Amino acid sequence: MTRFPLRALTAVVLAAHAFGLTPCRAERPLQYVPLDAPEGMSQAVIVHGVPLVHTRQLLPVDAAGRLVGENSTDEQIEQALSNLDAVLKDAGSGLNQLVRLHVYALAPPTIVRVRELLGKRLDPSVRPAITSVLTPLPLGGAVVALDAVAAGPDGGPDGGPDGGPDGGPDGGPGVMLTRTEAVAGTENCADAAVLPAGGIAYLSGVPDEGGLTESAVVRAMSTLMRLLAHLELGPEHVVHVKVFLRPVTSANEVLRELHAFFPDRMTPPVVFVEWLASVPIEIELVAQLPPSVAAGEPVEYFTPPEVRPHHVFSRVALMRADRQIYISSQYAREPSRGEPQAIHVFDQLQEILDKTGSDMRHLVKATYYTADHDAARWVDRVRPGRFDPERPPAASKVMVHAVGMDGRTLSVDMIAVASGGR
Repeated sequence: MTRFPLRALTAVVLAAHAFGLTPCRAERPLQYVPLDAPEGMSQAVIVHGVPLVHTRQLLPVDAAGRLVGENSTDEQIEQALSNLDAVLKDAGSGLNQLVRLHVYALAPPTIVRVRELLGKRLDPSVRPAITSVLTPLPLGGAVVALDAVAAGPDGGPDGGPDGGPDGGPDGGPGVMLTRTEAVAGTENCADAAVLPAGGIAYLSGVPDEGGLTESAVVRAMSTLMRLLAHLELGPEHVVHVKVFLRPVTSANEVLRELHAFFPDRMTPPVVFVEWLASVPIEIELVAQLPPSVAAGEPVEYFTPPEVRPHHVFSRVALMRADRQIYISSQYAREPSRGEPQAIHVFDQLQEILDKTGSDMRHLVKATYYTADHDAARWVDRVRPGRFDPERPPAASKVMVHAVGMDGRTLSVDMIAVASGGR
């Protein structure tokens, strides 16, 4: 495994009443903003000027890759959390530095139980943002899977993209990929990537159904790599890959095809979600903006010249601000459908942004999970009235089997930056 020294980061709760929070500039590495979130999580987490560890999707398997707790949801959750803890520690982080936890499950009670069991492992001050979706999983018999973003080592590595001595092409720290020997995985696929503090590029999902001579994976990834080239970036800058696919049982085959796009290095961390779409696959990326291309406005929205701009999403959002805000999955507070559900979700998002010093013009990444065509239609109808058409976030809209709360068919999670500049 590849590691570098850890300098402890202190996770700090932002003490404020749910409706009395005054937006302020984050001076500490992490600030948890619970608002009205359930115990053990926050509605938002503010990250300030630290490296970020992104993990792959982790399943409830032992070191030999065998499913643990076939007949016990709690055993599976505990194993998945232990695997996540091991991967984060090898990347110089840990559960007490969690920023966001993604939960993939077969039923809503499992999502609640993840939060309860996670809380027993965390310092009480640590309340990550939690996002969730109901989806079949790549491993038969598994009922839960996790991936996470966590604060990384203060200062970042001095080495190159895989911990080598040369650093990035401009001499700055590069993305470092880690593989944890104690957790079952694939040798040429990273368990975590450490993204140095600084700029981030969020690339919207690219869907493709393939052609006569190329698979959907090859065509989608080729498009994304051309987009990276527009930004003067390459495979070595990629931090995280998220694949929406059908069926999810093809995940291993997709992983093999992805590896061809990362020659001479590990494939960055990958996450799989089964979607219900007319095309078999959509892929989105997170990449580092190194110092050589990171100068500029705190947020910039980019669409290549040959691609027609869209008023509700950008092909790429370039994040250069010091202060980033991760927002938990937003659901309507009461069971609902149609227009009321969509309006409630976007109203809640606006409220959280107001309380964390941001606004709808400073969103950088959006994921919309819909469980039926009605929810998808109302997302499309509501968001044009909420977004600045010149500044829509990079986004993926995904129809899934169900969202993570009973009685709802829509959830939204977001990443934003402060509206007051850096």
